[in-house]
Amino acid sequence: MTYLLGAALLCSAAGVIAAPAAPPAKAAVPAPAAAPAKRVLPELALEDRNGRLAGTASLRRPAHWVLLVVDANRPQTQGTLARLAQEEGWGDGVSIVAIGSETAFQALVQRHAKLRGVQWFRDGGGTMKALRLPGLPVALGIDGEGAIEWQSLGLPASGGKAQSLLSTWLNGNKR
Repeated sequence: MTYLLGAALLCSAAGVIAAPAAPPAKAAVPAPAAAPAKRVLPELALEDRNGRLAGTASLRRPAHWVLLVVDANRPQTQGTLARLAQEEGWGDGVSIVAIGSETAFQALVQRHAKLRGVQWFRDGGGTMKALRLPGLPVALGIDGEGAIEWQSLGLPASGGKAQSLLSTWLNGNKR
C-alpha cells in the first residue's frame, strides 16, 4: 500500500512538472496620459465703451493677445493702468474689461485714453465668476484659438516689467 501511495505521489508530481507552463500574465500598461484640457475663454456678458452689448467674440484676436480685468472703482487700478502706457501703443493686442459702475468705467476710459490701441469693455455681470478669478487686477494671456495660456494676479510694480510681460506674450514668445 505504501508502494502504491508513493507511486501515486510520484506520478502526480511528474504530471505537474510535465504540464505546460501557463503564459505569463500580461503586465497592465497604463494608458497614455491625456493632454490637459485647454481652458477656453468662456462667454462673457460685456458692454463696449458706447454701452452696446458685446460678448466674448468681440474680444477674440487671430494671434496672441492679453485680457486685463480691473476694478474701475478701485484707486489702485489707476496705477496699474498707468504702468502700461507706452508711446507706440498696444495695437489691438490688449483688451481691458472693467468691473464697476458705468460712471467709474467712463472715467477710467477717459483718464487712460493714452493707452492707444486698447479695447475697452465694461463687465455686464459675472466676469469674475466665469473666469474663476481669485482677485483683481488680473492679466490673462490668450492664444489665437481663445485658450487661456497663462494668468497673472496683479502686474509687476515696475512699468518696464509690466510692459515686458505683455510685450513678450504679444510678440509670440510664450511666458
